[in-house]
Amino acid sequence: SDRRHVVNVSLVTQTPEYSNNTMRVLFSNWQFAPLVRWQSGNRSTITTGVDNALTGMGGQRGVQILDDPYGDGTPANYLNRAAFTTPATGTYSDLAPFSVVNPSRLTNDLAISRTFRLGTGQGFQFRWEIFNVINHVNYNAPTTALNSANFGRILGAGDPRIMQFALKVDF
Repeated sequence: SDRRHVVNVSLVTQTPEYSNNTMRVLFSNWQFAPLVRWQSGNRSTITTGVDNALTGMGGQRGVQILDDPYGDGTPANYLNRAAFTTPATGTYSDLAPFSVVNPSRLTNDLAISRTFRLGTGQGFQFRWEIFNVINHVNYNAPTTALNSANFGRILGAGDPRIMQFALKVDF
């Protein structure tokens, strides 16, 4: 399988130590750590879902008959069913494996934390982690078995926004 592009961007930044007492208590020493990852889609193989070659082995590939195998790009029509057919009985297809590109993915996570000191070597850290901050939909691969009623459709997606909180005590 081939994933042509992967871009990772991460950063850790901390708010300054303010001199004003109120500002220092509320806003000093917070850490922000965003992580953004974009990757082009991996690849899938179009299969017939049946033993067309009569070999007793599954996983045989379909035949692509149109130049553009993609539908309109929506989850209900990601691949065009009319672009593929099954090979003649007793034959194999010349369609290469991993010939269709699945949807790309964008993940964006953020960690916000602050350590509060209570004395020498003692304190606690508050941490808030947010996964998929902007709640971007990352579609899964489409169904690629030609004998499926759902061929070309995307039936699922990655996780929505998820948050978790943590409190760590140092003593």
